[in-house]
Amino acid sequence: MSTTEDITHPMSEKSPEIEKNDQEETVTKDVSLDDIEGSNRSEGKTESIVTVLSNPNKTNAAKKADAAAMKADMNTEEMMNVDGSSSHSTANEGMNPSTERALASKKPPAPKMDWKKNLRILISNMYMNSKDRLPGACMPKCLRNTKECEDKHRAAMLPDVPNFMLVEDLKRTLRGHHYDTFLDMVEMMAMQCVYPGDGIFDRLIDLVMILIAKEITVKELADIYRKAISTFFLLVDAFPPCWTCLRPYYLNFLRVPNPTIRSARTDNGTQKLKFYLDLLEEILPQCSDMEIRTMTKPFEEHVFNFTDEEELDMSQETAFLQHVQDYDWISGKLCLDDFKNLSPGARLSRVCDVLNMLCRILEMEFLSWLDHNRLRQSESEMFNEETKPFAIHVFGMSATMRLTDIVRQVMRLYGLAAEKSMYPDRLEMLQRLITLVVEVSNTAELKYVDNNVTYPNLGSQTRLLIAQFFKIFKSQNPKHISTYIKSISQLDQPYLRFEFTDHFLQLFYFPRNVAFGPKKVCDEFNERQWLKYKPKSEIEEDDDEQLSREDYLNILLNALKDYDKWMNLKGFWKFMQNKEQVQQLQTWTSSPLATPVGIITGETFKAFELSEMEKEVPSWKKRLNTKVILGRPKVNLPVAKINLVESCGRYSSDVRYIRYLRRVLVKEVQSEIDVTDWLEYLNGFLCDDEPPSEPASPRSSPASDPEEA
Repeated sequence: MSTTEDITHPMSEKSPEIEKNDQEETVTKDVSLDDIEGSNRSEGKTESIVTVLSNPNKTNAAKKADAAAMKADMNTEEMMNVDGSSSHSTANEGMNPSTERALASKKPPAPKMDWKKNLRILISNMYMNSKDRLPGACMPKCLRNTKECEDKHRAAMLPDVPNFMLVEDLKRTLRGHHYDTFLDMVEMMAMQCVYPGDGIFDRLIDLVMILIAKEITVKELADIYRKAISTFFLLVDAFPPCWTCLRPYYLNFLRVPNPTIRSARTDNGTQKLKFYLDLLEEILPQCSDMEIRTMTKPFEEHVFNFTDEEELDMSQETAFLQHVQDYDWISGKLCLDDFKNLSPGARLSRVCDVLNMLCRILEMEFLSWLDHNRLRQSESEMFNEETKPFAIHVFGMSATMRLTDIVRQVMRLYGLAAEKSMYPDRLEMLQRLITLVVEVSNTAELKYVDNNVTYPNLGSQTRLLIAQFFKIFKSQNPKHISTYIKSISQLDQPYLRFEFTDHFLQLFYFPRNVAFGPKKVCDEFNERQWLKYKPKSEIEEDDDEQLSREDYLNILLNALKDYDKWMNLKGFWKFMQNKEQVQQLQTWTSSPLATPVGIITGETFKAFELSEMEKEVPSWKKRLNTKVILGRPKVNLPVAKINLVESCGRYSSDVRYIRYLRRVLVKEVQSEIDVTDWLEYLNGFLCDDEPPSEPASPRSSPASDPEEA
């Protein structure tokens, strides 16, 4: 690349043909991505990636000259064949030496890379990779083997249930306060795939809430408490919410009105998530700053108060028995009398643990829903009354309504907890609920054009939801800049981070009503906006209401990285540069016997021939003794239908502006401020596509030379 190249602005439209002199023709040109966007509009005119990358500015005249030269070579060879002479014969002394050298150097053309197929696979992998939709969630086992989940859960009948005697033993154990034995029995049922009943989830959560060291020591209490939580997660893994026949029971557990199955808990109580969010909102003001910021324990010594019993002239033994045996497990109603006797720190810990348990169920069910609805995830599928995700039920969202009362409450609690610097693990639980709400909203807004999905996509209602989230957060944090900076990095979803950053910077000098992207970042440096922010050295240490220049640049860089991660621009540029085929996303098969015997390997799959495997039965024992562990074979997931017409324009434009941004930083900005982190990121992104090393003359006009941008 020429070191005297001027900075020019990227242009979306095609540039006029520019004649180059001989010296300029020897200089390596930048990759022009306009050809990609244009060629997408006609399937029959797809150009080789070699042409796009090596010489995008080749004029029509040059192309015609090459064609004429090729035709001349072909005519020469044909004439030689007609005359009976051979191009490979060394005895032909009458052949023109230049023609002989040209024919000798002629090689078969390199195979053209189908860049459109590569882009389709790249975007399809992002679309099909369901677990990345909720980055902070625990990935359910079913996502590792969708076919097995389809057979065992999606299309399976109800699981086995315990016999009557076992159910009665389970009830007696719980009523007798033999909690350790009760948990052992439930754990054994889960391991044997015996479903203990829908009420068992309620009993485990109630146990987490009311367990107090009355007749047991604190150490015993701690062991039972942890075991109750681990048993809950074991049950959820053994009988996941993607099990279609268990769907009514899960909705009943979440206290979501459901006509399929109804109970007293469903009819009379509020939704379970709402109930515990109300408890959290009640507890937070009662906790000290130290209790909120530290990892308080959920258990503590219990101090008995016998004042009421002494007035009734009751013996201490009778009073003690009344205190330790007063919880009613028969009614099924949660009594919070003992819970309210705990310290605020212990109550906060228990409520956060229960919310984490509920959040896990909602996340697992939504990820499984995405995995089983890969072909289409539009609004009609998301809000189908019979199959819509649990999160839509719980948060009360609809096709036209996103910011419901419970969603607003979650956002308000997150803002309040962030303002009080809540312990990170507990704050993450609230953040995961917000991420779930935002992702559910955005999935419902996926656009389909002729059954081709436009992905990645950020819908208008989701943008509005994020804007409202920032507004609620701002109402809880009106002053402290450090709270915003710390909270941005704690958000899991990349597009949630850069959108939140966009709204935060709009509080200062960032332009409004312009979608965030590389172009917006380029405009910031072109307009020298960093001069409006004071350096950190000029701001007092206790001043937390001003954004320093260093923090501004760091936040903006992180937002650009998040945008790159969301779009996978780096992956796009990598296959454009290296001309490598993008590999399809893979998953494991559900084969019960992973062995190379009888395998037929196709282009995209592996199959097992049972008849061939049967012949090898005598050799299985020997193979089992080998030290090589053979895992289940992987298969390629199908490539989703992607709307490439819009995607090509977005990707080419974004990469063009990122390359342009590096030129601006190298030529004009780095001499004034420290942009080492920016250049390190951009150089890693663009690899050996080096910009000019020396600063050039002042910027030219935006329309001066779009091909060089």
